[in-house]
Amino acid sequence: MTSSDGPVRLYRLIVARMAGWSAVAFLGISTAYPHDAMRPELNTWFKSLKNKAGEACCDTGDGHHAEAEWDMAKGGYRVLLKHPHRPTEPGQWFDVPYSVVIDQPNLSGIAMVWWAPSYDSRDGSMTPMWRCFIPGPGG
Repeated sequence: MTSSDGPVRLYRLIVARMAGWSAVAFLGISTAYPHDAMRPELNTWFKSLKNKAGEACCDTGDGHHAEAEWDMAKGGYRVLLKHPHRPTEPGQWFDVPYSVVIDQPNLSGIAMVWWAPSYDSRDGSMTPMWRCFIPGPGG
């Protein structure tokens, strides 16, 4: 081993750790499966959901269980969403547009939201691009 092996070994260790943490973060953030493996009979129901514009909500498990509440002052739902690239930060409440609310019984029994983040190029703030929302029990 030469004296130049030390920096190379350190570099490899850093790269390996960064790759490992990136994989963990990527899998933990982007994998969301609303389809309950114990309830496969709901797969067809999930795939049939559409928002008020007729756009499909679900494809292959891109919905997220949601913490949601009814905002009496505004007469609509609010959902707590977390910034996908900052999972340790507290979430932010967003008003759900009426156009994406599904007005049919929720067979899963859990409030769910289908959305994608959009980021402001100036400050990195996140706003949701809504696809669908279905309230949970009592919603």
